[in-house]
Amino acid sequence: MASEPRLPVLPHGSPTTLSGLSETFSFHSSPEAFITSRVLAFQSSHPSLADSRTPIRAKVLNRNIAVISSYDHVKQLLCDEDIAASLSAGNAYDELMAPFFPPPNLLLADSPAHQSMKDKWKARMASLPDDMRPIIQEIVLSHFRNISSGSTTDLYESMKDLSWKLILGIFMSSPTEREQAQKDAAEIEALQEDLLRGQFSLFPVSINVRLWQSPRARGLAARKKLQKLLKARLQNGNKGCPFTTQSGADEDDVANHLLLFTSSLAVKSLASLLTAIMLNLYVNPNGQTPQGSQSPASRILGLEITNNRNELLQSIILETERLSPPVVGIMRRTIKDVTLLSGQESIQDTIIPKGWDIWLYFVGAARDLSVFGDTAEGFRPERFYGSSEGANSGKKGLAFGTGPKSCLGEGLMREIVATVATTCLGMDAGSHGKVELQANGDDIPKGVQGWLGWQRDVKPEEWAKDMKQLPTQRPVKGLMVKIVHNLDAK
Repeated sequence: MASEPRLPVLPHGSPTTLSGLSETFSFHSSPEAFITSRVLAFQSSHPSLADSRTPIRAKVLNRNIAVISSYDHVKQLLCDEDIAASLSAGNAYDELMAPFFPPPNLLLADSPAHQSMKDKWKARMASLPDDMRPIIQEIVLSHFRNISSGSTTDLYESMKDLSWKLILGIFMSSPTEREQAQKDAAEIEALQEDLLRGQFSLFPVSINVRLWQSPRARGLAARKKLQKLLKARLQNGNKGCPFTTQSGADEDDVANHLLLFTSSLAVKSLASLLTAIMLNLYVNPNGQTPQGSQSPASRILGLEITNNRNELLQSIILETERLSPPVVGIMRRTIKDVTLLSGQESIQDTIIPKGWDIWLYFVGAARDLSVFGDTAEGFRPERFYGSSEGANSGKKGLAFGTGPKSCLGEGLMREIVATVATTCLGMDAGSHGKVELQANGDDIPKGVQGWLGWQRDVKPEEWAKDMKQLPTQRPVKGLMVKIVHNLDAK
């Protein structure tokens, strides 16, 4: 006699007894420690499900949360049309994002409006990666020329400075407007920083009194000033904006999206990725790669065929994205009940009720052993190279999301990272020299090594001590590195 089908169950685990405010502080301090501690507690009480990556229940500000760290579940939620139609990004981000990035925009739009908007913006952005390559290279060379060869610098801060130059150089400046663009850039950067602090403030109330403004109030005021500044530049025919000369480009639509594209969140995401790629290219614990004593940068340059060099670099970029996504994850809110299939007969499916929030934790999902094998936690330069395992499987990281609402800027961001790398390595045509980063891998804190995939089984408390994860991932303390270059003077 066949057994009766088992009904799906709610996400496992009970909300902690901490107050909602304490839970919020805990998550804000370290999402990795917050989530991992709950996963470990669940595994301890359910040893038979320890390797299943089943959804875990949490509670923040009295909201029920389903934490997703399974790669296949992320794919189900974001790629399955029926399930995706039961989720809302707009509702999930209504308090966090909408006041600071007013809709309509790609970030907050849901289907079907999202798809038509994205198609329009994909067409506008199609040629941008190729068009911007010379500008990116020029900005990178200028940035490193301004650093004395042999001097020591904080890598993340240097990459953040470079990222501001790149983002504003791509979207807001042109050679003929350079002086005005530099003045506007300083103002845009300051206002975007105020906006971000207001957005992620743990005091989510807007208060304006004569002698004091809450961070949220300052952030909202910054958003209004930014909108005014961006619209003024568009109305004045800003030649540096790649969208102003396109026929049919609506001014409000372009201004709304420029607010997103030039946001401090976008800049810090790029800085996070550049920090990780530079460390992965030039520095390894004990000076070793999994395959030998050469750094990945040396191994790239040791290849005689240009295509092989580019393929290995691309593999390293993809592996960096997989292990060290700048943004730890995204949120969705269920507008209908959602059932996630376990894919295993011994494990019941999971139902996430209407009105729950879903946190898709990309850091955990992209290290899923069932997808990436025993080396899922470790950095492997060749993982996506040539015919090696996983190169053509489509099983890549989640740094830019996946499915219809994946990040519009994925192609441009990859082009920026690749051009920064090839410029530093001296791989570009008409090379002006090389840039090298020097540091002792043993001096890199354990939590940072866990972020990079250099060390497995890093404890949650070590990750929390050494890494900031909101709004983007970056080291808590400055990583001091020596920059050595032989760039010719311009």
